[in-house]
Amino acid sequence: MKKVFPWERSKMALILCKAEAKTPYYYERLDLHIYSLEELAYALGHYLYLVPEHFVGKELCHWIIDSLGEQTFGEKLLSLIEMGEKEERLLFRLIRESGYYTEKEVDELSMEWRRIHALSEAERREKMGDSLFSLGKYGKALDAYQDALHFEENGRRIRKIGESYIHTKEFQRAAESYRKLYERNHDKMAARRLYFLSKMCFPKDKFKDVFSELDEGVTDSWEKEWEDSLKAARVSSERKEIDRAYREGKEVFLSFARKKIESWKEEIRGRA
Repeated sequence: MKKVFPWERSKMALILCKAEAKTPYYYERLDLHIYSLEELAYALGHYLYLVPEHFVGKELCHWIIDSLGEQTFGEKLLSLIEMGEKEERLLFRLIRESGYYTEKEVDELSMEWRRIHALSEAERREKMGDSLFSLGKYGKALDAYQDALHFEENGRRIRKIGESYIHTKEFQRAAESYRKLYERNHDKMAARRLYFLSKMCFPKDKFKDVFSELDEGVTDSWEKEWEDSLKAARVSSERKEIDRAYREGKEVFLSFARKKIESWKEEIRGRA
């Protein structure tokens, strides 16, 4: 059985599956419903930083037995769990059993797993955030970055927290992060973010003390960039769609607006 699965927003993965589960296994950290061992192996291998502790547990084993019909393998895993088998050995036994990866690829994943677990807790949390961010799970990425910052503060993590807040549309908190980053490192990128945030949703002079410290002409180039963006927005397909709805009358426009707002809400919920 071939199955196309939207693992990432930017591409699709074609996965050849031996069998499809009667009921899916919910992989909470990725917010995905899994229908085969091959899909599960793909998710584990591509996002090793996101594998929870004690992932191979009794619940997963019973899904393998009851939904996939892999009784022998599921019972073997249960037996190994009862015997106190190490987490790494359970995980890679599962990955090997799927048949999705070659033996060389499994060995490479095993080495990567060991590298991950040699990192500090702060580094692991940050890498987890990076994986979640790449999947568009900005709320969960934010939690991971904040955990990493709690263990060890640095400018890179503050920047990533700010970027996550931008994507969850929490602009006040994004501005606070960029302000903190600028005050810490005099980071020009942070000042640039503050400039555009101030254009969007803050009083004109809110960050004037930051901008007054910059080299002459820097904010002029940002202002030109802002004006160019506004010009592009005025002729965008989205703007034309809004204009069409407005010209068709109040009822049509209000209906369009409700649908558009609801779609934005759904998009933001999906980023949590």
